[in-house]
Amino acid sequence: MRRTSALIIGSAILVLAAVIGFLLLSPPAGEPSASASVQPFASTAPSASVSSDLLDRRWTVLYVGTDANERRESDGEPVNTDALLLVSLSADQSELTLVSLPRDTIDLHMADGETYESKINSLYREQGIGALVGAMEELYAVPIDAHILLDMDDFARLADAVDGVEVSPEEPIADPIVDLDLPAGPQTLDGSQTLGYVRTRVDDDYGRMARHQEVLLVLVERLVDPDADLDLRTLLGSLDSLETDLPLDQLPALMELARRASGAQVTELVIQPPLITFAGDREDGRGYVLEADVEAIRAEVQRLVGE
Repeated sequence: MRRTSALIIGSAILVLAAVIGFLLLSPPAGEPSASASVQPFASTAPSASVSSDLLDRRWTVLYVGTDANERRESDGEPVNTDALLLVSLSADQSELTLVSLPRDTIDLHMADGETYESKINSLYREQGIGALVGAMEELYAVPIDAHILLDMDDFARLADAVDGVEVSPEEPIADPIVDLDLPAGPQTLDGSQTLGYVRTRVDDDYGRMARHQEVLLVLVERLVDPDADLDLRTLLGSLDSLETDLPLDQLPALMELARRASGAQVTELVIQPPLITFAGDREDGRGYVLEADVEAIRAEVQRLVGE
C-alpha cells in the first residue's frame, strides 16, 4: 500500500472530476441506455435534500476498464474487465482511497450468495455490470454508489486528447507484446504508449495495477486543467464505450464535493500478497489464478473506508 500526501496538487479531486465529466453525459434517471448521451446542463438542478444527502456522506464509485477495442470487437473476442478500481471519498472529503483488485482473482462471493468460481474479469461478460458491482460490494463490504466503464480505445483517446500523459518509471520497460519500449525517468506518453504502459505485465499484475492508478490520476488532472485547450463535453461525447449509471440531477452536488476534496489525503491500495494467498495453476481448467484472503481484504478496506 502506498500513501500519497496532499502535496500532489489536486490529487483528491482528480477521480471526482472524472466522475463529474462523465456525469455531463449521463442519461436522465429512468432512461435505459447502453452508452451515455449529451444532456443539457441547464436541467441539472438537484433538490436541496439530494444535495445535502450527497455532501454529508461517503461517495464510492467503481471504475471498470475493459480489454475491448475495435479490432477485438470485430473479431468477436470476449470482453474482460482487466481494471477494477474502487474510488472512495470520505464523508468529510478529507481522504480519497483507491483500491485495485487483480483480474485473475477467483472464488469471490456474489450478492446472491453464490460463489463466482471463474476469474473476476469474466463476470461482467457473463452476468453484466450489476453482478460485478454486487460482487465488489460483497468483497469490500462497502456500498458502491455508481460505476464508470471504458474500453482500451477510449482510454487511449483520452491520453491523446490531453497531449499525452507524463510518467516516470524507475526502470526501463520493454514489452513487445504491447509494443512498448520506454527508458527510465520522466517522459510524456502518447495514447498508444499510455495504453501499453497500463497493460504491460513485465513486472507482474501488481505493477500493472499501480501504473493504472498512476495514469488515471495524471490523465484526469490533465482533463480538468483550466489551461488546457480542451472541450471536455465534446471529447467525452466521442467515447463510444462509456457506460455509467451516475444520475445527472446530482451534478451540482458532485461539483461541490470535488471542490471540497481538493486538499484530501490520497491512499492507494493494490491488493497483492499477503492479501493474495496463492498465485498459480491449480490444474482444474481455470489456468493461472489468484486466490484471495477475503476476510483480510475486507478488514483492510474497512480500515481505510469504513465509517
